[in-house]
Amino acid sequence: MEQLCTRCHFIGHGRHGLFSGNAYIGIAQISLGLALIATNIGRFNWSEIIILIIAVISIFVGILNILDSKKPGRICPNCKKTDMILIGTEEGQKFIKENNISVPKETKKQSSPQSP
Repeated sequence: MEQLCTRCHFIGHGRHGLFSGNAYIGIAQISLGLALIATNIGRFNWSEIIILIIAVISIFVGILNILDSKKPGRICPNCKKTDMILIGTEEGQKFIKENNISVPKETKKQSSPQSP
């Protein structure tokens, strides 16, 4: 779904940051958590318990990153601010009317040059 930047009025798709909404980072965080659990299983010292807590937090944050990667990005590719809103929502329609923004029926998609 198309988005609109509330700062520069860019219309298009937002992007995710490096650590937010990146499925690859999420997979790496889950893998790290599982590796920490696998290497410390069966030990119950205080230091190993702290490592297990860190591992569970890493797995949880990794799952959140993977789920967040399915949502539209919040960072504007034009001005690099996190002010993107969905055009189809009530908030988006209200912003468009308040600022008298003309929304094209179809926005330009990034295309690669085609060879003849």
